[in-house]
Amino acid sequence: MKTLTSFVILLCISGGIEAFTLKHTPPIIRQAPTYFKAPPTISTLSRTRVRNYVKVHRLSMSSSDVASPDTSGSEADTGGDSSMASSSFNLVKACIGAGVLAFPGGVAAFADVPRALVPASLIMAVLGFVSGYSFYSIGRTCKDEGASSIGEAWTKTVGKDSSWLVDLSLFLTTVGAALSFSINLGDLVSSVLQTLGVTGFMAGRHASILAVTLSSLLPLCSLSSLAALAPVSIVGVFSSILTCLFLGYRTIDGSYNAAKSGHLLTNLAATKKPQFGIRGNNFFSPSILILFSMIATGYMSHFAASDMQKDLKNNTNERFRTLCIIGFGITTVLSILFMSFGFLTFGGASGALVLNNYANEDVGAILCRSLTAISLLGSFPIVFNGARSTLLSFTNKGKEVSSALRTKTTRILLSIITGVALILEDSGFVVSVNGALTGSAIIYIFPAIMFLKSTNAKIKSGTLKFSRGLKIERIFNKIMIGLGVLLGGLGAAVSVITQFFPGVL
Repeated sequence: MKTLTSFVILLCISGGIEAFTLKHTPPIIRQAPTYFKAPPTISTLSRTRVRNYVKVHRLSMSSSDVASPDTSGSEADTGGDSSMASSSFNLVKACIGAGVLAFPGGVAAFADVPRALVPASLIMAVLGFVSGYSFYSIGRTCKDEGASSIGEAWTKTVGKDSSWLVDLSLFLTTVGAALSFSINLGDLVSSVLQTLGVTGFMAGRHASILAVTLSSLLPLCSLSSLAALAPVSIVGVFSSILTCLFLGYRTIDGSYNAAKSGHLLTNLAATKKPQFGIRGNNFFSPSILILFSMIATGYMSHFAASDMQKDLKNNTNERFRTLCIIGFGITTVLSILFMSFGFLTFGGASGALVLNNYANEDVGAILCRSLTAISLLGSFPIVFNGARSTLLSFTNKGKEVSSALRTKTTRILLSIITGVALILEDSGFVVSVNGALTGSAIIYIFPAIMFLKSTNAKIKSGTLKFSRGLKIERIFNKIMIGLGVLLGGLGAAVSVITQFFPGVL
């Protein structure tokens, strides 16, 4: 507990320093990519990750900007100025976001008994290990191939003709994140308005989504620089920590426990009240794939691997591997805590955004909803910028983007995202489908293919010995590809069937 408390305090301090630094530096679009200056908000997509997304389309760099290849991991002191501690905090913050609030609902998709958390936690740990390895693999491949991003690494190892697959995954990832943010904002703002006594249409999620989009999201997404959003980063860090502590407190204080006559259950809708022991633990149900898909979204920070590797001081492969172990280890523990606290409180009734389960009269929930909504307002433009940049790179094919075209693209893309958000009411569905399709590709398939292609070329050229260890690692990567294809296809299918044909499974 003391270790966790120390980590929480240091995370707050580091986020505050970074937010202050960002606020007093030039616009981020003119800055060299650094991680410590751009902590992510509550979202699973950080500001730096968006810059990495944009850099996928900037595949030509001077040799002085590219890290030299490394195969031994024992070279002299190289890399950036980020310490192991700073890089670890940044990696954790890049992973922990709004997606963790969907994890209790992922468990509720197949069970409503506490013992289901045992296999769920095991799945979280195993996928955390695989995700950490693939993050390391991307960083190592980028360094070995002298690439500045996963897009450039793919071009050098696999080929330019198929690089559109990386671009498409980027676009779907950012659009999916923006869509889930819009849905969550509608739910959160609606809950806050109802708490304040607003009733009728104006208190509904549709009115909230439209009001937030027109009054806040459109102006923010039209900004030429995102530097003004820097202070929101500390809100994101603070809201994540506070929400985790709040969920844990409500788990043990009995406010939502019927056996203890929980006083906050009185005005709670029947669909949101805790539900235990009705369905049991259906571990072998296809619905468990929804949790797999959500976890993929929660761990998805892999477009940042190249920059994280380059920014690490003395960035040998061994030190970068240590960073991945620390970062994904802490992320796994925190994710399990979010998942466990929410599910132990509401069981099978846990919603796609577990904060929606808590009563409108719950002061702690009101505070967490408000902070999360503020954080999402700051996160949305960052994610949206990544989607817009990718779309313009597709449609404009390298030509200069005029201000008029940028404005038109902003309005059209934002209108489409808002329209879909008005129709879809379940952000968990968006998180699971996004994780199944793009998460599986980015975490399991792309890194494995690049590793196999890279090592195969080096074995043929005689620069890499085909050792027993390499043979085992290549087999593991082939298994990763199969896992990605399986989880991607089945996970997306199960998510769609559960959402639109709930009686089938």
